[in-house]
Order: sequence, then C-alpha cells, then structure tokens
Amino acid sequence: MSVIDRETLMERVGHSPELLVELIQLFKELGPEMLADIKDSIERGSAEDLQRSAHTFKGSVGNFAAQDVFQAAFSLENMGRNQELTGAQDVVKLLETEMNILTDELKAIENEFSTPG
Repeated sequence: MSVIDRETLMERVGHSPELLVELIQLFKELGPEMLADIKDSIERGSAEDLQRSAHTFKGSVGNFAAQDVFQAAFSLENMGRNQELTGAQDVVKLLETEMNILTDELKAIENEFSTPG
C-alpha cells in the first residue's frame, strides 16, 4: 500500500517528472538532517526548537502528499507550540518509521522517472 497520494503529488509538481525527481533528491539529502534537528530539540527539551524544526519538516513532506508522515510532524509541531514534550519520543519514533517508508517509496518513484526511455 502506497503512503503517497500519487495523483496529488503529480498535481503539486505540475506533472513534471523532472521537478519531482529534483524534490525527491533534495528531500533525500535534507530529510535526515531535519529529522536529526527534531530529535535534538526533544533531547534538549526545547519546545520552541521542536516547533520550528517539526514545522520545517512538515512543510517538506507536505510536498509529497504523504499523510502519515505529515500528521506525525504536525503532532510534534503542536507539542512544541504547546510546550508539551511528554510523549514526543514516541511520536518521533513513529515519524522516523513513516519517514523510512516514505523514503523507500520516493526512491522507487525516482528510479521510475530516472530510467531512460
């Protein structure tokens, strides 16, 4: 089962495989850094940084129409906004799992559109 709404995804990139591949490559590069920022914010107990880093991550995954990853990031953003970090470790574990699923699916899409011919 796909975690990405492909139809919505293609609409968001104007049905441009080139733009989609560019976005995927950018996310593969920056996604792990953004996730590390979220984890670091939680470890330091910085609700403000958690809100900011989760918001940035949410915006990035929002491009891919991947609802589960988006919702996990949104939950973390709200936890930061509400200065409530209890349970954030559990949510970040969910986010990490969902991000891994998303990344695998994005790699498959990238390969599909990068294949010549």
